[in-house]
Amino acid sequence: MLATARDYGPLASFRVGRRRLFLASGPDLIEQVLVTDSKYYIKHFGAQAFRPVLGNGLVTSEGELWQRQRKLIQPAFLRNRVQTYALVMAELTNRRLDSWSSGKLVWIDKEFETLTSQIALKTLFDLDDPGDRDRFDEALHLAFDLMTARLRQGFKLPLWIPTPANLRLQKAIAELDRRVQNFIASGRSRRQLGEDLLSRLLLAQHEDGTRMNDRLLRDEAMTLYLAGHETTSQTLTWTWYLLSQHRDVEEKLASEWQNTLASKTPTAETLPRLSYTAAVIAESMRLFPPVYVIGREATTDVELGGYCVKRGYTVLMSQWVNHRDSTYFPEPEDFRPERWADGLAKRLPKFAYYPFGSGQRMCVGNTFALMEATIILAAVGQQYRFTLDPDAVIGLKPQITLLPTNAIPVTLHRR
Repeated sequence: MLATARDYGPLASFRVGRRRLFLASGPDLIEQVLVTDSKYYIKHFGAQAFRPVLGNGLVTSEGELWQRQRKLIQPAFLRNRVQTYALVMAELTNRRLDSWSSGKLVWIDKEFETLTSQIALKTLFDLDDPGDRDRFDEALHLAFDLMTARLRQGFKLPLWIPTPANLRLQKAIAELDRRVQNFIASGRSRRQLGEDLLSRLLLAQHEDGTRMNDRLLRDEAMTLYLAGHETTSQTLTWTWYLLSQHRDVEEKLASEWQNTLASKTPTAETLPRLSYTAAVIAESMRLFPPVYVIGREATTDVELGGYCVKRGYTVLMSQWVNHRDSTYFPEPEDFRPERWADGLAKRLPKFAYYPFGSGQRMCVGNTFALMEATIILAAVGQQYRFTLDPDAVIGLKPQITLLPTNAIPVTLHRR
């Protein structure tokens, strides 16, 4: 995608099998697709392929259903409500750190995946049981691996045909359904609902007084769980990978933490003072955006950049590509958090940097994710630094998020 944008300009068109695709990399063109002409587009085939797992959650739903659900869910992610989860994030991070020791070899991507999963299940379902968490994660990862393999197939047999892969996928989805429905049933049976997100969704009402049924609750819970831990896990993984290659940046971070936090766990109140930490996370998400490509399918013929995007054609827009545009990011392959000083984010075109998307379908949990990443980064970094295994092979595994091809082994060193 990066080579295509650099060789053919802000709008390119090509085929993949029988599909006609456009790659829009001009910020003005992306804004036209995601904002100005958004009513003429729906989510593309890649996003729709995950519907068997995500159902009609916010990622996959369209039209009136999406608008009703977004309006219902949005209040649960207002800043003042999200900040109530800061203590849980800090407590679970410190609990994870208790299992670490200097000189220990760990796979850092797995460590952050486990931690963010714990935080997601606690804040979403008020779930602490490690056995339930592990079984839930196992079924979810199996389902997404199978769905990704299915997406890459040129010819796909319908899911109801009992091939070995289809049967494994159906079993994984059934396991996810059973567990989420148990969470919902448990929530409904409580005499007093708590502060977890599921409780807030159970109480949420549309203007006509109706509430979400169990199926919609299942779909939104599944979507929020995935979005609530997978993207943050990848952000932390790639951030620490970059820091292991740039000790000067890590030392600046450590200095900020010492001056601002003085070895204390970060809180919602102290986060606004961690400006360099925020810049490091922004730069990490520029180079390794957890969501690296989004797509829209035209529902009618529509003009874009002087060309006709016919009904059924797909427009791809890649954060990986835009975040490496030297027009806005000089020396784009360099890890330079200092570039975010002096209000760069406000000076950029809206779609030069968009790790959480933008427009009406911007990620509903962006405030949650940034707060979580900042708390974990600062809490971990005050106690440990990491040395990357020199024999580690680091590559990219693009699925629904940008994963490393292999687990990333590091050695822990207490500060």
